[in-house]
Amino acid sequence: MGIGKIDNYRFYEGYEYETEVELSTNDENMETLHIWDGFFMDIFGEPSLDGNGWHGFTRDYNQCEGAFDDAGEAVITNLQEYIDDLKSYKNRKFDYEETKDVYALICDWLDEAVAKHCEEIFVRVF
Repeated sequence: MGIGKIDNYRFYEGYEYETEVELSTNDENMETLHIWDGFFMDIFGEPSLDGNGWHGFTRDYNQCEGAFDDAGEAVITNLQEYIDDLKSYKNRKFDYEETKDVYALICDWLDEAVAKHCEEIFVRVF
């Protein structure tokens, strides 16, 4: 029996009037994450320019695609692409002290979504 959706605002508190990134699934036992866009910028905002192309959140964020386009929402179905992209930043030095915790939270959350067989992740930016 599910307990209903739980919203995690830990990394959006204090930024209420700034851009918010929301990650959710249809699984009622998965938290919905609410994250200040500044943390996303800290993780994905200066991507590698090695010529190998961008994937996952790096592509979406820097090319204004998916949830980061004018519509502000997208459905992710290739979770592994986003996990692999995110994990490519594991050794990155972040500007904000909290970004390391945000990074770990998103990694764990995506891994949990895969373990729970979630086929879609919903991303909203507003």
